[in-house]
Amino acid sequence: MTSNTSPVELLYIVAQQLNASLDLTEVLGRVLRLTLEATQASRASLLILNEQAQVTHHILARPNQSAEVLEQNLRLVMRAGLSGWIFEHQRAAIIADTALDSRWVQLPDDTEVTRSVLGVPLIYQGRVNGLLTLHHEMPHFFNETHLMLGTGIADQAAVAVENARLFTQIKSEREALYALLQGLPMPLLVIAGDQLIFRNRIAERSLRIKQTGTALVDVAGGESLAQALRQLQAGGSRAGVEMTWPDGRIFQVSINQVTQHGLVVALDDITTLKELNEMKTQFVETVSHDLKNPISQIRGFARLLEDETLSEQGQLNLAQINQSAGYMLALIEDLLALVQIEAGVGGTVQPCDLAEVAAETLPTFSAALAEKGLRLITQLAEPAPVAADPLRLGQIITNLVSNAIKYTPAGGAVTVEVSQAANEVLLRVSDTGRGIPLLAQSQLFQKFYRVPISSPAEWVEGTGLGLSIVKAIADEYSGRVWVESEVGVGSTFGCALPLLK
Repeated sequence: MTSNTSPVELLYIVAQQLNASLDLTEVLGRVLRLTLEATQASRASLLILNEQAQVTHHILARPNQSAEVLEQNLRLVMRAGLSGWIFEHQRAAIIADTALDSRWVQLPDDTEVTRSVLGVPLIYQGRVNGLLTLHHEMPHFFNETHLMLGTGIADQAAVAVENARLFTQIKSEREALYALLQGLPMPLLVIAGDQLIFRNRIAERSLRIKQTGTALVDVAGGESLAQALRQLQAGGSRAGVEMTWPDGRIFQVSINQVTQHGLVVALDDITTLKELNEMKTQFVETVSHDLKNPISQIRGFARLLEDETLSEQGQLNLAQINQSAGYMLALIEDLLALVQIEAGVGGTVQPCDLAEVAAETLPTFSAALAEKGLRLITQLAEPAPVAADPLRLGQIITNLVSNAIKYTPAGGAVTVEVSQAANEVLLRVSDTGRGIPLLAQSQLFQKFYRVPISSPAEWVEGTGLGLSIVKAIADEYSGRVWVESEVGVGSTFGCALPLLK
């Protein structure tokens, strides 16, 4: 730029230069260089500020300052100097003679002479995002022409700096996200349409996917994965579909829609878990079978002894044997049921009506209700269609009603309600028992959990697995369970299953 260049031409050249890059450091350097050339200032500094008026980037007239000195100087000029004044008033200012203007702060370590100063704010959308300061060793050097030119440059620089800052921020966030995705301990894929556009390192290694930009079906295992994705999308779900890779490994597939046409696909290798679960199932079934037979024999011999003439103590001992053997058999049966449910064994999903299943199951409790003098109140709305195994639904009802009968004192009532709400079928079983403390409610569906009691009189016999079985069945059918209880009033246990449409 020459002295014959008009201000309009200068601003046009500045605009071209500033829009040529989105690199923040490069943009800041260009702003300073162009401003120095246009105004003939001796030196200049440029500060970039965040919304809290903190300096985030800077190019200083004296670049070789220690970090400690730099921090002190920046605090000083923003608190008591011209930079702070410009930030507060959001307008440019000229100091004709630094010796006569209190807004000028001479930094202790600055040995260069500054007699006149021009300061201009960079304002973007009403916020000061930068401060441009020009120095000259002569007093009264800067005039209104310099002010107009500096303001014009600052207006363009504010936009360029904001664009560069946003670009740098997006680039940094993208790099951080890329590093995060690459460091995940499970295979991760990004699919747009039918094209694989990204895979992380572990996907490349473990799935042997060497390149992106290819059709998913052309990748080894891609057809099985595409089928799993179609199954997930058709069911409106994000997770839970299992697929087998060509080498025999089993993955649980999860998806997340990140753009209109893009899917993030996570594959969790559950091969070892499936093997361990199978081993657990076999172990429990074997142990349960080996225990069930001798316990059945014990109960059989105990029944034979009932026909014998026994002392009072002998009769008490025999009753204890029968009670303990009955408890062990119930525990084994509950364990087997829970293992089968968790393993997905033995259930046949079909359309059925929860209200009908309840109506068929409840008569089996007549004797238990009569023994304690309990009233059974039913509110069974029909139809209540769900997709499930009727036997599994019977297990839910049996466990919840048995639980209610156990904890309801003589003369109380048990209420069984089946209804519809939104897209769910709801089962509620209520009792008029002693209620459950709030702290214990979150643990009720855990295996073997028993609510703490304050006296032996509160003890109720049970295996501690009934509610776990209810939750396992609800989980199997994408349902949910909950409890509502008030101490001294009673409890309501609920199970919600998806409504079959």
